[in-house]
Amino acid sequence: MKNPKNLSFFFCLTVYYFIFWQENIALNLFIFDILLLGFSYQQMPKNLKTKILLTIAFLSSASVPLINTDASILINVLIMGVVLGYSLLPEINSAVSAGLVFFINITLNIRHLAAPITNLFEGMASKSTLFDQVLKIIKIGVLPVVLFVVFLVLFQNANPIFLEKTLFLQNALETFFTNFPTFSVPRTVFTIFGYIFLAGVFFNRNFQFGHNYFTNKNTSIEPPTESIKNDMFQTATISLFTLNALLLSVNFIDIQYLWFNFSVTSAPEMSKLVHSGTYLLIVSVIISIIVLLFFFKGDLNFHKKSKILVVLAITWIAQNAILVGSVFIRNFKYVEMYGLTHKRIGVYIFLILTLVGLFTITWKIIKKQNFNFIFIYNSWAFMVVFLIVSFVDFDKIIAENNLKRPNCDMEYVKSLSIHAIPSILKYHPELKKEDLKTYKRYKQESENFTWLSWTLIDYRLQNLK
Repeated sequence: MKNPKNLSFFFCLTVYYFIFWQENIALNLFIFDILLLGFSYQQMPKNLKTKILLTIAFLSSASVPLINTDASILINVLIMGVVLGYSLLPEINSAVSAGLVFFINITLNIRHLAAPITNLFEGMASKSTLFDQVLKIIKIGVLPVVLFVVFLVLFQNANPIFLEKTLFLQNALETFFTNFPTFSVPRTVFTIFGYIFLAGVFFNRNFQFGHNYFTNKNTSIEPPTESIKNDMFQTATISLFTLNALLLSVNFIDIQYLWFNFSVTSAPEMSKLVHSGTYLLIVSVIISIIVLLFFFKGDLNFHKKSKILVVLAITWIAQNAILVGSVFIRNFKYVEMYGLTHKRIGVYIFLILTLVGLFTITWKIIKKQNFNFIFIYNSWAFMVVFLIVSFVDFDKIIAENNLKRPNCDMEYVKSLSIHAIPSILKYHPELKKEDLKTYKRYKQESENFTWLSWTLIDYRLQNLK
């Protein structure tokens, strides 16, 4: 075979079809990820960055069968997109760039859908002998396959133990000869989707669109060649001083009435307090980023009195960090009073990402870096945060937290996924798992799945009395 890449492509396409069709996303995704990483590793540079990205991808893939939440699956898809994009363009500067490279490569491959098939046959033989070569392969292969199937059936009927040991072969053959050739629109769409996706993995179109942007790693700011005017410096100083004073008043009120003198309030008022605080935080951080990037984008970094601006900027960032603490306390009090939900967990995740962003902005100002620095390092930092999030079993945590409360909303807890079932039975032993709607639905759906859909929660539920 002149082009083994085509064989790898069709091999992965076959694996994709058989391990994902009519299966749940679980162990099969882990297997498929490892397969793609193995093939992609061949074109990756052998350095520390590659090892780190492969480790992140492996951990993310492992989270799918181990945790198996919607978040873990989505995060795994995004992380795999980053790693596969890196394999296509190892010079990428950020996680976002890697993901865009992979997406663009998939899009470009849509224009060359027939290329893998054409390359496959051209690799087997020249066009003049192609038909004869195909006939020769069929003639050589048909008799061994027929003999193998015939004697397999004979030996299985003659020896029950042999039948038990080789039943998986019989099932595989039945699946191939019975299901695979059956035409249907869903199967066709499913196969075409995998075909296009894998084309983006195996066939690098070496596009030039955005190449410089995706590979630009320059994060330093060049000193100005001309003298710096004081007008912009004065504007920046007054703006940052005013904004600091404004945010100081907000933080003073929060510290006085929320941090140390918090009084119990109603659910609607508490909800408004949390949401308003979150919206304020979002707006404040966005303004902080835009204003600081504007003032510290160039010349002002090298002004003779730039230390004044740096102090004001870092003070403002520190006040934003205090605002993050205030929103954290609001959310914590809300959870303490009325229970945990997915949205309230989402607030915590947003706060963590905000702190990461504030740290990178601080570092950018101190080290006189440009916007590219924030873009690059935030993307990698967020990727690590999301990897950690993929190992969080949200429904289990929500159930455990809420079931400990005297006024637990059982209907809400029961509406959670199967991950909450062990906790429900732990705190309410009088209930049976068979009585829960989520378990009934799970049992009904899992009857059609094979070992490829295995997850850790499956094991726990099977061993749950």
